[in-house]
Amino acid sequence: MGLLAFSSLVIVGLIAGFAVQYLAKGAIRGEWLIVAVAVVFGGYFASESFPGSTVFEGIKDWGPTFDGMAIIPAIVGALILGIVADLGMRASPDVQPAS
Repeated sequence: MGLLAFSSLVIVGLIAGFAVQYLAKGAIRGEWLIVAVAVVFGGYFASESFPGSTVFEGIKDWGPTFDGMAIIPAIVGALILGIVADLGMRASPDVQPAS
């Protein structure tokens, strides 16, 4: 994955983090950062590991790529980890609401 693809993934992660924080009335102040990191990690991990995996070697076409990033696995991985991080933050009994 090239620098342009990774930086676009970071920008998308920050946008998703701020959207969750301000549109969904985040439970804590730093929730945007946790969601942003989860989105970036999920997108990077899925894009880098699934297309070359021996488990998924039957899939020959992973869709379009951008600067070495497989877009469809990156979107799916980013969505899954972003949603899990957000739901985990909201469902945790130890999280105190932001004041």
